[in-house]
Parts: sequence; structure tokens; C-alpha cells
Amino acid sequence: MLTWILMEKILIIGAFDRYNYGDLLFPLIIEKQLNTYGKEFEYRFFGLIASDLSKEGGLPTENLQAFYQACQNPKDQVHVIIAGGEALGVTWHALLAAIHKNYQKIHRYHIRISKILDLNKIAKKVLKGKTTLPFVFTKSDFPGVKSVILNSLGGSGLKKSHFEKYGFLKEKLNQADYFAVRDKTTITNLTENGVHAQLFPDSAILMSAFYPLAWLEKMVTPAVRDYADENKGNYVFFQINKKTTTGKHDLIAAELDVIYQNEKTEICLCPIGKALNHDDHLALASVKQRMNSPAVYFDADNIWDIMYLIANSKCYIGTSLHGAITALSYAVPHVGLKVEKLEAYLRTWGAEGNDFAVDFNEIHSQFLAATAISKSVYEEKRDLQLTAIRKGFDQMVNVFQ
Repeated sequence: MLTWILMEKILIIGAFDRYNYGDLLFPLIIEKQLNTYGKEFEYRFFGLIASDLSKEGGLPTENLQAFYQACQNPKDQVHVIIAGGEALGVTWHALLAAIHKNYQKIHRYHIRISKILDLNKIAKKVLKGKTTLPFVFTKSDFPGVKSVILNSLGGSGLKKSHFEKYGFLKEKLNQADYFAVRDKTTITNLTENGVHAQLFPDSAILMSAFYPLAWLEKMVTPAVRDYADENKGNYVFFQINKKTTTGKHDLIAAELDVIYQNEKTEICLCPIGKALNHDDHLALASVKQRMNSPAVYFDADNIWDIMYLIANSKCYIGTSLHGAITALSYAVPHVGLKVEKLEAYLRTWGAEGNDFAVDFNEIHSQFLAATAISKSVYEEKRDLQLTAIRKGFDQMVNVFQ
């Protein structure tokens, strides 16, 4: 006699339809961790547009309209996971600017233009969105949705004004079947506006559990493998984005020169976010041009190159939250540079003496402080996060029962 097993259908949606390291990690880690429970899950992955970033290490995505269609059938119930990132207050306008170069020019002046036009409404129409905000909805909004899971979300920039502008925000967030945020600043911002969420680390912290160095070594490009092996533990992995470092490149170059000259440490430049609104490669090219010391540049052909280079480095230094989380996962020293969400995460999960982000003129001094901390301290902080996030996934899986 055949026994039919009811397979739970999981729709995972997020910004993994463009090449940005952190966003590509979310669906990979979620799928890996859910598969450890020995249950039958069927996954589908969605972005705004259909994409295939398999060569870069990502997963193919279906487009937004396919997502809506999958949510509409009341006879075919699905679970929806908002995969992670700063999704709580993101608008259609911001999402369109992230994938459309010409529209991004409008985004630069959105505050002034918004006084005349409803840019969110316009972008929603262009993208054929069905909810007022892209990632704020409940199972009552779609007849085919059984539960809505908000995973590893950040809202360090979430203000009272968001809740005043979008009156439904509090109610819908409180109706989530599982709601986890990744830092204490987001918890505070939500609590002050009457929203309850649980605090768990970013799910990407699990990467070292699923992708050990021996596995990564087989996945990286030959040039990266050779460099990491030859300079293991004696190079800085450095990354910055363009948006937050414009006008600071001379200062940054000087700080890296001091690290190279005084600490006898090699400098490795590598972009983590090459998508619109990140443009790491452009910022790094500008810094490299201004440096007096030699530096090697890798173009981040895939996410495994980035992961392997950080995991084998003496220290990660950068503006990327998921660059820092990679360092945290592999117990590598790290220096976070002044970005709000990175500051919020380090304040929550960082090691004492290195639980904050610094200004660009403090790169060298904080490098010395970060590398002076014992590896066992970083391992302890990593293990604490691993224990916590697994408890979070336990709760998530219970929602699927």
C-alpha cells in the first residue's frame, strides 16, 4: 500500500535576482537549514524579475507575477518566507531604483519629487505589485497562503514616520506567523511602535556550518585559491560601497597604506555588492588608484570567492553587513565601517571591544584592536549565534506543522 506524504510548499521571496552577496546567501542558507529537519519541503524562489545567477553561486528566481499566481489558489496552500534584509519599510520605488538604472536617477531626488508625486504608487504600477508595500502582507491578503514568515529582517532605519505614513504597518506585522529580526535597534524601533518581534541572528551566520573551508576550496576560482593559500592569515579583505564613501577615498587609501607598511599585512580588494546602489567595484577602483602600497584586486566572480577570501583573511574590513557576518561565521577578526545596519548588528552580536562600527579615519586603529582579540572569543560569539538561530528555525518549522 502506498502512503502519500503531503509535501509542504515553501515560497521564498527576496532580492536575490541581482548580484549582491548578502541577498544571494539568504535562500541558500534557508533551504540548507530547513532540510536538516528531515521533512518534505518543496521550494520555489522569487525575485522582482526572473533571473539565473547560478554561475555566481545563487539560485534561479521566478518573477513577481509568478509569485502572486502561486499565492492565489486556495486549494494549493503555500508558506511564504520573506527571506531577509531591510525589507520592513522598503517601498516599490526603492525596489525599482535597485534594478532600473534610469529610474535610479529619479531616486536621487525622491524626497523633493515625493512632495508632488506618489513615487511608491507609480513604481508599484510599473512592477505590477499587489500590496501597498512589497513585503508587508499577511496570509489574509492571499487565498492560497497558509503562513507568512518574516526571517532575519532588519529595520535599523525604521522610524515612527513609516508607521504614520502606512497606517496598516503595525497591524500587518503583528499578524505574521513568525517574525524574527536580527538586531536590538530594530527591536527597539518596532517596540516603540507597538510591534512585537523576536531577536535572532541573521540566518547567514550558518554559512560556516554548511560551507566549510575544504568545500569552498573546490568551488573558488584558481586565482583566489592560490592567493588565499599563499597569504593565508596575512591579508586584509577590504570592501566598501560607493554610496557611503564618496569623498573619503583619499582617507581610506591612507589608512590601508598604514596597515600595509606598519603591520606588514597584504591588502586584498574585493567587491561584495556590484548591483545598482552598491557599486563596490567603482569605489574600490578609486581607492586602489590612490594607494601608495600594492594591493591585489579580485572581481568576485562568485559568492564562494568572497566567502573563501574572507574566511582565510587576517581581518575583514568593510561597509557590508554580510561581509562582517561572514567573518563572524568563520571567527575571523573584522572592522565594520560606519553603516547603520552594520553598526546595529555588531552592537547586538559583536565581541567586546569590537561591537561597533568605526569612522574611516579609525580603520588602522580598529584593525589593531580587532586582531588583538583572541580567536576563541570570536568562536564563542559565533557559537552563541549558531545556537540562537537554530532555535529560531525550530520555531519556524513549527509553523509549518
